[in-house]
Amino acid sequence: MCPMTDYTKARDYMIKGQLLPCGVANRAVINSFSNLPREMFVPEKIQQIAYTDKNISLGQGRYLLSPLMHARLLQEASPRIDDVVLDVGSASGYGSAILSPLVTMIIALENNKRQMDKASRLWKKLELCNIALIENLDITKGYAKQAPYSLIIIGAGVAAVPECLLDQLAPEGRLVCFIREKNAHMGYGALYYRAKNGSVSSKRLFDAAIPYLEEFYPESVFNF
Repeated sequence: MCPMTDYTKARDYMIKGQLLPCGVANRAVINSFSNLPREMFVPEKIQQIAYTDKNISLGQGRYLLSPLMHARLLQEASPRIDDVVLDVGSASGYGSAILSPLVTMIIALENNKRQMDKASRLWKKLELCNIALIENLDITKGYAKQAPYSLIIIGAGVAAVPECLLDQLAPEGRLVCFIREKNAHMGYGALYYRAKNGSVSSKRLFDAAIPYLEEFYPESVFNF
C-alpha cells in the first residue's frame, strides 16, 4: 500500500491536473473531492489507481466513476445545502460521501451486500451522519416512500431513465445521470428537470464513456 502522503499528492493532482483544467469550477464540489480519501472506496489491492482518470470496476456490476466525469456531472447538478438526494446504486459509498457536506440528506440505494457493508463502514469511519442506506430492493424503482427528492443521481450508465424515478422528483428537482443508449459505444451526461407545473424536460450535457449500472442494462432484443 502506498503511504498516505502519496495519496494526498495524488488527490491534489486529481484536482489540479484533471478537474480544474477541464472546467470544473464549482468550489463546493472541488472542496469535497479535495477532502475525501478516494482510495478508501476501492479494493485495497487496486488503491494505487484510485486517482487515475478512468472508471474503476468495484465488482458485482458496480463502478467508481472517473473523477472528471463524476465532478462534471455534480457541477451540472448544482447541489444545494437544502437538497434531499436519492443516490441510486451507491456501491461502496463514494458518491454519497462526496455529496454529504453539500446537501441536507442522502437516501442511498444499494442491493449488493458486500458494497452495502463497505459503504456503511466507511461512512461511519468518516462520521458522515446525513446518509441513510436503504437495502435489498429494486433500485430501478427508486424509493417512493421518502419522495419527493430535489436531486436524484444514478451511479453509472443507464439505457434510459425509468419514469418511476422521474415521478419521484420534486417540483424544480433535478435528476442527473449518464445515458448510454442500446448498442452505443459512447454515452453522455444528461440533466432532467421537473418544472413547477410538473412537466419534465431534459438536456444533453457532454459526451462520456461510462459503463452500465448492472440493473440498467438495455433489454435484450432477439432477432429470429
